[in-house]
Amino acid sequence: EEMAAGKSLGSALKAAYEKAFSAIFDANITSLMTALILLWRASDQMKGFAITLTIGILASMFAALLATRVFFFWGNDTGVMKKLTFMNLVPERTIRFLEMRKPAFMLSGVLFIGSLVLLGTKGNDSLGIDFLGGSIISVQLDADTTLTAADARAAYSELTLSKDATAQLETVPGSDSSILSIKCAEEDLVPIKEALRSNIEILGAKEGDAYKVVIQDNTIAASLGGEFLENSLWALGIGLLAVLFYISLRFEFSFAVGAFAALFHDIVITVGIIVLLGTELSLIHVGAILTIAGYSINDTIIIFDRIRESLLTKRGSIKDIMNIAINATLSRTILTSGTTFVTVLVLFIFGGGAMKDFSLAIMIGVIVGTYSSIFIASPLVYLWSKARGT
Repeated sequence: EEMAAGKSLGSALKAAYEKAFSAIFDANITSLMTALILLWRASDQMKGFAITLTIGILASMFAALLATRVFFFWGNDTGVMKKLTFMNLVPERTIRFLEMRKPAFMLSGVLFIGSLVLLGTKGNDSLGIDFLGGSIISVQLDADTTLTAADARAAYSELTLSKDATAQLETVPGSDSSILSIKCAEEDLVPIKEALRSNIEILGAKEGDAYKVVIQDNTIAASLGGEFLENSLWALGIGLLAVLFYISLRFEFSFAVGAFAALFHDIVITVGIIVLLGTELSLIHVGAILTIAGYSINDTIIIFDRIRESLLTKRGSIKDIMNIAINATLSRTILTSGTTFVTVLVLFIFGGGAMKDFSLAIMIGVIVGTYSSIFIASPLVYLWSKARGT
């Protein structure tokens, strides 16, 4: 954009980083807030995810604001990089997105209410073992034993279970051994253990009357599952309020209303679609939902930042200025959403059972979040401001 305005490469780079700083900073800080709240409020099983997410956000900020800038300026100063060319993904015309708000609101209303009705109708049937309690089957494996989570899933795949069972292989720190753990409903415990013994040779092998490999089981109390659910909801609620407060400070309250409504919209509809597809909600979905919240607010803030900049520098009606701002950021919205979706699609194709649930939720969230950033958040800012006469 700066080069198209007639600036030299060096001047364009300098102006681009200066103008992009606030959007990158705000978008990452809001994502960081959700990660830190998850670290504070969520259960121990989610803390590892929260730490990884926090490190990832900080590393991303460092790369975006400093590392890439240094490489660009080195390339320009040394003459290695003489020009930059970009593909334009969006045609040079203004799509009037704000005029499309009525059909968009109708579609969102149907999806939002449908999701709430579905969740209310299914009740506990939509929740997995993590939230309702159940049993954990544990198998200690030595370094010479080759057994994967996929092998375990295949062993009990033919059973009709009351709740989805999840298998995971974890390496024991400081040793060559590993632990295969399977979460299942209490009534499914015996059939799954029998299926493991029958269908996996190493687990069915005996020495005399005793099995060579011991299969242990423990109970997850329903009260503990309820505590996980409560902590997850608290993390989600506090995260949404923190985002509302931060955007109110950095922009103004009308922008915070648009962002908050779009976030709530994204979360409810994403959860509704996940349940509609027959997947039971687990702790991994809590991580996915908070990741979606961070992603969605990131995309929304990029658009909001351009709207704020355009309101200060352009003349005309508020509606026209907001339409121009949304169109100006459309190419980066498509690029960000597209690259994120492709990355998570790879995880969905090649990941294990739990990773498929996580990546499916993220893919749904990316689509819903991109849609809401354009068709829900910005129109709500316009309508709220118009109603208040600001």
